[in-house]
Amino acid sequence: MDNMNTLDLLTFFFIAFVLYAVLLPQFQLWNLRRSRIGLIREMEKAWGSKVLTMVHKKEAISLLGLPIYQFIDVEDAEELLRGIRSAGHEPIDVIVHSPGGQLLPSIQIARALRNHPEKTRAIIPHYAMSGGTIIALACDEIVMDPDAVIGPIDPQVGDVIRGSYPAHSWIYATEMKGKNADDVSFVMRHISEKALRMMRDHLRELLEDRVDEDSFEKIARMFLGGESIHSLPISSTQAKEMGLAVTTEVPPQVHRYMSTFRTVKSSVEYLR
Repeated sequence: MDNMNTLDLLTFFFIAFVLYAVLLPQFQLWNLRRSRIGLIREMEKAWGSKVLTMVHKKEAISLLGLPIYQFIDVEDAEELLRGIRSAGHEPIDVIVHSPGGQLLPSIQIARALRNHPEKTRAIIPHYAMSGGTIIALACDEIVMDPDAVIGPIDPQVGDVIRGSYPAHSWIYATEMKGKNADDVSFVMRHISEKALRMMRDHLRELLEDRVDEDSFEKIARMFLGGESIHSLPISSTQAKEMGLAVTTEVPPQVHRYMSTFRTVKSSVEYLR
């Protein structure tokens, strides 16, 4: 009898733990999403635009509190393309917070924003690197927090075994080795050269009629030139100097929106 009672008690605690681990994170996520939707409505009313958001943060809301790592993928493109279409003839404000991700969805989103009939504005509260930068460059205006950054969009080429490296690095490696380079390196160089040409064409498509030729060449050197690493932080001041339409007055609602994301690491504390 005692054994049965102990077993029943253990079973009860196990079921309670599983329900806690599964249901509590879902409730927290639902509550945060409700707050975010309310803030999006507030922003749309204040700005008179369709507000879209793409925020990639390592959130601790998942099964057992394990973090969810996010980046730009095809699902993001599908959702954002639907959002852009739903805007009709309204202006669009898109809040971008992303380390980047896959090239194809990034270009799809950028083209849809570039072709939107009304004004588009990218708002960057913290950073929008790589694919996030591609999306920002497609907009008529980029609003960056004074401390926010964007980054290079040079292609990263490679495979599962060797890893991915900047396209310019593959070209540099084969030039240094000459005939001693292996066949795979030459293949990677060939792919890299095509990828760089493609990205330059995409960059020109996004900036067409927005910057003069001198400004375009400055932008192309900074974002595609290969003189810096892929994670180089480009400030709002640098972006302005290159001729991009950048302002630094991020609406306060955007920072309130960003504060609703529950991050994995919370080692910084202060009184609000």
